[in-house]
Amino acid sequence: MPYIPHLINCPLFSGLEEKEIAVYRAATRQISCPSGDLIMQEGETGNTLVILIKGTVTISKKLTLLGEDEGSAKDKTFITLTDEHRPFFGEMALLMDNSLRTATVTASTACEIVVMEKIAFQETCLKHPAIGLQVMENIARKLAKNLERESMNVLKLTTAFSLVLEE
Repeated sequence: MPYIPHLINCPLFSGLEEKEIAVYRAATRQISCPSGDLIMQEGETGNTLVILIKGTVTISKKLTLLGEDEGSAKDKTFITLTDEHRPFFGEMALLMDNSLRTATVTASTACEIVVMEKIAFQETCLKHPAIGLQVMENIARKLAKNLERESMNVLKLTTAFSLVLEE
């Protein structure tokens, strides 16, 4: 597949050479998504990781107020990702059984994505343990950064809430 060279700059494969990345060829497939296409839906069970190789996507989450039902939830866009750094998302699905998607990902423009299936990913990692270890470290690095960012967000919200209560 011609997309393997596009994955060299993807953080999922940081520290690997093109020939090492190519071992995942059998575990991946390239898909074209038109603008407006739903790539992942919050709350659905997932078993794939997605790498954006061309285009722009938005990541949104449902926001609900206390006492409101699920049907009145509003989507809030939290981030827009471009293909510049070959971002990947859905990594929790590779690590957990019956992992629920934590956000909705929608193609903002026509996109080219690479999808990696969980079982094929695991089989490839078992066949190439040194490469698999590097990829798992890269996933762990991303998750650690996400946790650090979210911990800071919780601290900010807690501080703001406590200031409001003091008034």
